[in-house]
Amino acid sequence: MNSVVIIPAYNPPSKFPKLIHYIKNKLFLDIIIIDDGSKPAIKLLNSENIYLLINKTNRGKGYSLIKAFKFAIEKGFTHAITLDADFQHDPKYINDFISINENINIVYGKRNFKDAMPIHRRLSNTLTSYIISLICNVKIHDTQCGYRRYKLDEMQTYKFSQNGFQFETEVLFKIVKNPNSISHIDIPTIYNNSNSSIRIINDTLKFIKFVIKYLLIRK
Repeated sequence: MNSVVIIPAYNPPSKFPKLIHYIKNKLFLDIIIIDDGSKPAIKLLNSENIYLLINKTNRGKGYSLIKAFKFAIEKGFTHAITLDADFQHDPKYINDFISINENINIVYGKRNFKDAMPIHRRLSNTLTSYIISLICNVKIHDTQCGYRRYKLDEMQTYKFSQNGFQFETEVLFKIVKNPNSISHIDIPTIYNNSNSSIRIINDTLKFIKFVIKYLLIRK
């Protein structure tokens, strides 16, 4: 397994360099960073194992991940571990993702919904996880967690239409074939700066719209 860490970033916090330093110097892994139109733009010192991809304007998380996956495949990586730029995903668990059977299509972080998770987030995650599990016919405990490991040769066999956060739902619909195609690890729930309840409502409505559209197309 040849793994790379992928971090989509849009106006990341001041401690973002600390995250990069930890992954590079303690885990000794290559990193692909996608600056999704940050202002000011992300600036990093040149490094042989850090790749910085830049979107001139904000294109969305899905667009950024697809771009990074293509780049990773070109560089010869077989698996990608994705995590957020704001330290809500503790990087010390990266090796736990890597250690799981490399033939599994996707490994996701399973958070405890009761610990430190705002009530609106908990309700949204419970609802979406229940709906997606029904559609995939596989129990998925935490469908909104972006801390994941992707099998890249599986990813390149599909075309994805979602450029925003719904991309992570679309991935589950397409690459989760059966219980053996997905796994998870337990990770802590960390919230540094939660989105507003208005954003949650908007994202939930977008999710419902996407699911209905997907089900109609599948029929």
